[in-house]
This record gives sequence, C-alpha cells and structure tokens, in this order.
Amino acid sequence: MSICEPVMKDQVCNHEEYEEIDNKQDTLKLLKIIKKTMYLNGEDDTHFGYNHVIAITNYYRVQQERYQTLQEYRDQFVAYRKVCEQLGIKVGVSDNGGDNMLNRMKITNLTQKQKEDAEKKAIEEHHAILFLLGADKYKYGKLIEEMKNDVIRKKDPFPKTIAEASYLLSKWTNNYCGKYNNGKSDLNDGMAFTTVTEEKEKDNKNEKTAYYMLQVQKERALFK
Repeated sequence: MSICEPVMKDQVCNHEEYEEIDNKQDTLKLLKIIKKTMYLNGEDDTHFGYNHVIAITNYYRVQQERYQTLQEYRDQFVAYRKVCEQLGIKVGVSDNGGDNMLNRMKITNLTQKQKEDAEKKAIEEHHAILFLLGADKYKYGKLIEEMKNDVIRKKDPFPKTIAEASYLLSKWTNNYCGKYNNGKSDLNDGMAFTTVTEEKEKDNKNEKTAYYMLQVQKERALFK
C-alpha cells in the first residue's frame, strides 16, 4: 500500500473486504485486491464474465514498450498471467496440446505422469511463445521473423519456458549490438540508403553546376 498512488489506495480501501484484510493483516489477500484493481480496471466480481474478458485481453495484448527493460516487461507479463490464474482462467490449455508435445518428444507407452508433464510443458510453451512475440519489435523483430521462417521450414525454434525466452532475448545481439540506434532499424536501412544516395547525387549536381558557371565566367572574362 505504501507504494500505491492515492487513487489506487482509495479504491483498495473502499473494497468491501478491506476492513477484514486490515484487521487480519492478510497481505496476500491485499495484494490480490491491488492486482485486481490495477489490471481489471477496478471491477469487482459483480460481473465475473466481464472480468475474465478484460483479464485475458490485457494478457494477450501485453507488449514490451520502447525503452522498457526486459525485466520490466517480464514482470508485467507475469503479473497479467497471475491475474488470469487467480480468476481461474486456464490460458494455453488445449485438448491436443499434451498429445502434440508427446509426439514431438517421441514418447510411447506413456504413463499418466508423463501425460500430465507433457500437458504442463505445452502450456508453458504457449506462454513462452506469447512472451517472445510481445517483445520489442524494434530490438528483436529480426529474431522473431527468423523464428517464424523456421516454423515454415518445419523446425522447432521457440523456447519452451518464459525463463528460456528471457535468456534468449537477453543474449540476442542485432546489427547494433543489442542497442537502440537513434530511431534507425533494419526496416528503414533501405530508405536511409536511398536518402543518402539522393543527397550525394544532389551534391554532385550542385558541384557540376558550380563548375559550369565558373567556366562561363572565365570565358566571359576572356572576351572582355
């Protein structure tokens, strides 16, 4: 509560369960209310379906902002995921996800535990891919495009956990050594090159014009 803004504090303090939470000093329940207030626009459980839509929409729309650190993006991503989990939303769960994972792992005569582990791995892979696709396109766009092309080539390029995805992004070096390049990227290199070429041609033309004018002036001087 000490780091919450005044508006957030008012919303939390006005929550119907706040008095009980305050009396019991239930920090976990307090944190749950703060997260709900932050990521669900302050909505309570009067419309559970609406809260579900808002939570899952926010989660799938998480994007790393320009100049946002990888750790800040990861914290935000995980926070949105936890809100979904607290609401009972099973993001990434698929009837065929576990079977697909088992086929890729080439496991036969599987046990129940292996099946459950495969389903968990499929869910974690879903979150990892979502995390990767939400990364800053300015810094990691080329990496993401290469991975998409690998999928077309029937390869399996994507990391399996958010931890693996974070490590991959942290080690990725683009043409500018992983640093921002004053607004320039691979996408506008061609435009920059064209601009430079046009400027050079313009300079050359100006130089030729100046040389021609100088020659004309010399000829006129001779006739005088």
